[in-house]
This record gives sequence, C-alpha cells and structure tokens, in this order.
Amino acid sequence: MHRFIPRSLVWTVLCGALAGCGQFPDAVKEVDDDITDAVYPKILPNAVALVTQPPRLDENSDDVLEARERRLRRRAAALKQ
Repeated sequence: MHRFIPRSLVWTVLCGALAGCGQFPDAVKEVDDDITDAVYPKILPNAVALVTQPPRLDENSDDVLEARERRLRRRAAALKQ
C-alpha cells in the first residue's frame, strides 16, 4: 500500500529547508564589530544559575497576601462588568 503525501506539504518542507540555508547579508551587516569581538559570557552550571532567593516571610506576610487577594478580586470584578 502506498501512502500519498500531499504536494503542498512537500513544497512547504522544501521551501522551508531552502529558506533555512539562505544567507541574509542585510541582517549580518547589522551586527557591530565590538559585538562580534566581545568575550563570550561565562556559562554557569545549572545548580548555580537556577538558584533563586527563597521568598521571605515575616509577621506581615498574611496581611500582605490578604490585601493582594482583595485587590485581585476587585480587579476581576471590574473586568467582569
């Protein structure tokens, strides 16, 4: 049994592959020499790069959270109107 591949799909893949191989001199000229000569940034390991500061909780955290909830509920109600 032969599978039929739509001609439009073949053309789309072919044109996409050809466009990906092209060079765009206008885009290449937009890069300044100081950028191409710049030192590559230091790559950090994931254990260091993905670590964020833990949220800080204090005695006012409940009040702040409740105030934010009230603001968001008012905003949602205003959007429904």
